[in-house]
Amino acid sequence: MNLGKQLIIAVVFVINGICNAQNTLEITPWTFKNREGHKVDSEKGSFVVKENRTNQNSREIELKFVRFKSTNPNPGYPIIYLAGGPGGSGIRTAQGERFDLFMALRGVADVIAFDQRGTGESNSIPNCEVSVSFPLEQVGDEHSYLKKLKANANTCLDYWVSHNVDVSAYNTIENANDLEQLRLELGVEKLNLWGISYGSHLALAYIKQYPNNVEHVVLASLEGLNQTIKRPKYNQQFLAYLANKVKADPSAAKYYPNVLGMMNEVFDALEKEPVVAEFKNRRTAKTHKVTISKFDLQLVTSFFYLKNPEQSKNLPYIFYQMKHGDYSEVAPKVTQLKQFMGRSLSRLMPLAMEVASGISSKRAKRIQKEKKNALLGATTNFPFPQIGEELAIDDLGNVFRKNPKSDVSALFFSGTLDGRTYLPAAAEIIHKFKNGRHVIIDGAGHDLFLSTPKVKALMLRFLNGDEIESQTINIPMPKWKLPNQEVSN
Repeated sequence: MNLGKQLIIAVVFVINGICNAQNTLEITPWTFKNREGHKVDSEKGSFVVKENRTNQNSREIELKFVRFKSTNPNPGYPIIYLAGGPGGSGIRTAQGERFDLFMALRGVADVIAFDQRGTGESNSIPNCEVSVSFPLEQVGDEHSYLKKLKANANTCLDYWVSHNVDVSAYNTIENANDLEQLRLELGVEKLNLWGISYGSHLALAYIKQYPNNVEHVVLASLEGLNQTIKRPKYNQQFLAYLANKVKADPSAAKYYPNVLGMMNEVFDALEKEPVVAEFKNRRTAKTHKVTISKFDLQLVTSFFYLKNPEQSKNLPYIFYQMKHGDYSEVAPKVTQLKQFMGRSLSRLMPLAMEVASGISSKRAKRIQKEKKNALLGATTNFPFPQIGEELAIDDLGNVFRKNPKSDVSALFFSGTLDGRTYLPAAAEIIHKFKNGRHVIIDGAGHDLFLSTPKVKALMLRFLNGDEIESQTINIPMPKWKLPNQEVSN
């Protein structure tokens, strides 16, 4: 999408959005129940937006949220939670482990768990039931995976179009405009934004489009507007950091003195000759065989073992096993990958958002160069950006992908054991925020909000207007899995 089209979206939204914001909001009392059965009084809200603001004849879609009213007699501007993914549900997040954090933030202002378009209760798009699987005996390679996945994605796009869904309307610009319409519907001057991962991507887009409409922003596990596709260089640096932490643990270092060397040895062996591994299905007790290639193992490592310490603590042990010829732990993961990868394309919102945010040609060239020297190549991103090359989804363009310069008061959190979004990438964003503060949690992963009670304390202080300094918080490193211990995945 070029600059002109982006401007059209903004202008059309200003003209239509303000008008629509007069009478579409509906609020009803709601008893909210979390997954543990705790109940709290809340409100269920909904409002109506154009699916595609550049199309005057576009159908309307309903977006929903849950509002937890503030316990503060003089509340600030509402705090809007923006889920990650893309594709996560704000309402479901509030039902889970972060429920207490949602409740605590009521001491500052109303807290709104917002379901973005195409997610949770704001999703009227039917799932595409067409899905591909890959024969377990087949040697996995990038070309064969992509060929099937692209065909699957195109079939799903045709399916959604046949159900009158405007597939071009699911992008981060429209998503940010939904946030602005929510602000107008609520009748408030500003918003406080609280997001993680893709939620930070969306928050940055909103700040860029509506710089005067944000009071405070709290973002974790940052994904910049040109960081949808992660850099292999940063992934390799993360693995090196992980390896150094393992080496610093005397018990783990006894078995894993050189994690990167061990991983490289296993990958080299699989590149020369893929392995046929046998394992028993724990549910059915049946024995299966699966072929494991270097690319299969790169994908499994990227997808299953890097996001949080709960997973990465097992990584050295699993490669230790494979170095000694035992693939029994990783074989079920490869099986899961081959059987269910196609299902990742069954929902339009995450597919379209990723493709639309895209990648600049300069960054694409950099990634192609960097992946040659990275143990996992560019598999952290797979199947993006390649899958978007033949899909009828507009790229938002380089103007969109430029991160904002801002004087918004911002608090940023990063975890050193986050294998999805990386510290150097966060720095690329934060230095453009004049009033930004960066809190690094040494030992935390991607899902860091509950990694230490200090996160909640800092958030409350910050949102209440206290000055927060950039700092590093140290928490215990994971206990690395050692041989003869049970693996927890």
